[in-house]
Amino acid sequence: MLVCPTKFLYARGKLPRTGLRILDVGCGNNSPSMTKHWFPGCHYAGADIENYNNSAGDVSTMDVFYQLGTDGSGYSAIPEDSYDYVILHHVVEHMPAPAPILATLCTKLKPGGCIWIAFPSRRSLSLPSAEGTLQFSDDPTHVHVPDVREISNVLLAHGVKIIHAGRSRSFIREVTGLATLPLAYLRKLATGKLSGRGLWYILGFEDHVLGQRRMQS
Repeated sequence: MLVCPTKFLYARGKLPRTGLRILDVGCGNNSPSMTKHWFPGCHYAGADIENYNNSAGDVSTMDVFYQLGTDGSGYSAIPEDSYDYVILHHVVEHMPAPAPILATLCTKLKPGGCIWIAFPSRRSLSLPSAEGTLQFSDDPTHVHVPDVREISNVLLAHGVKIIHAGRSRSFIREVTGLATLPLAYLRKLATGKLSGRGLWYILGFEDHVLGQRRMQS
């Protein structure tokens, strides 16, 4: 965990240093432990349709867990005006109609709180197929191609201003990706399979929208 994840990189200077409350929608892949590593002492609320790829330690790290349904249910249990940071990191592409859920999640932010939404870009539709997902349809659970403008318009309509949006960039990850690119294609020549590891950022797989709820007057 030496390299700060992009879901924290863009927002960490805008989050409170103490009393931080985070809501992580789609909290699998060891995200609870990762979040607590970068934000020690934060209140971490996970929300998901299943406990995906989390260890027992990840589960115990959560301060609270909200069970969501594939039909969009479960969000009403999450308190409103409660979170400094709401995260949807590669979640909306799995939702057939994410706009109503995004609108609901805007109400979970404290005034001044931030929301991070990351997703495969339109560019991913033209990228080569690879193990670990590089072309949008490599993952059969991807059912919706999000768009920066579409996501931004939902947030703007629900009292959230846009701080930053567009292609996700990470200098360290891009340098690492360039270094591993020859190995990735050598592997493809040897095995017939391209590895997507390290290629997301140099090929522009990910876009994001970072917003901040307007302060109440």
